[in-house]
Amino acid sequence: MFSGSGAIGLEFASRGAKKVYLCDKSKEAIQIIRRNVQKTHLQEKVEIYASDFIDLIQNKIQEKPDFIYIDPPYESNFALQAVQEFLKLDKVKPNSIFIIETDKEKLIEEVQNLPVEIIDNRRYGRAYLIF
Repeated sequence: MFSGSGAIGLEFASRGAKKVYLCDKSKEAIQIIRRNVQKTHLQEKVEIYASDFIDLIQNKIQEKPDFIYIDPPYESNFALQAVQEFLKLDKVKPNSIFIIETDKEKLIEEVQNLPVEIIDNRRYGRAYLIF
């Protein structure tokens, strides 16, 4: 499981994910994530990277995750770039599921232009989750 969100990644780990990769460029966010991993005693399941998500996908993730949760800054196009990078590098299984959090309904249309199938999308307040 790859996650751009510490909280969601820890939830996956606590519910049985074998390995969770967490990535954030913010040093403050990484410190908070590290503390939360220690508090939840999930160190053996969680790998934390203070790096750019593209570098992480290209150079550090060797497995093909079952679930890929992408929660980039809303003003960015990082979600689309991440999906494209996973596909380009063939780092997904045929049944891998991307979960993208965004505040842009337009992103749903952009994802439809990729060679993936949108199986669901939901709105929670201003946030959309695209599966």
